[in-house]
Amino acid sequence: MEINRQLNLALSKVIRDAREAKGMTQGRLAGFAGLSEVYLSRLECGRRGASLNALIQIAGALEIPAAELMRRIESELADGPAKPIRKIGRPGKTHQNEFS
Repeated sequence: MEINRQLNLALSKVIRDAREAKGMTQGRLAGFAGLSEVYLSRLECGRRGASLNALIQIAGALEIPAAELMRRIESELADGPAKPIRKIGRPGKTHQNEFS
């Protein structure tokens, strides 16, 4: 079975956008949804597809109806999803050069 890359990218964007709109970390969303943080990270990077069960759990954790999450995914697919932005490192962590 061929993996639909466009679907994975649409899932990625919609889940990340909804999570960030709620001000949640990946760890917090994963915990509320009963999923592993690694699984959620892979979803948000577009490297993994999601089961219907996982999408319903994510929608519940984000406090949005599952049908609305699906509508957003369909809309993103219609628009032609962009590749997800990869953020390196932990959020809020700044690195300073000790020699400056």
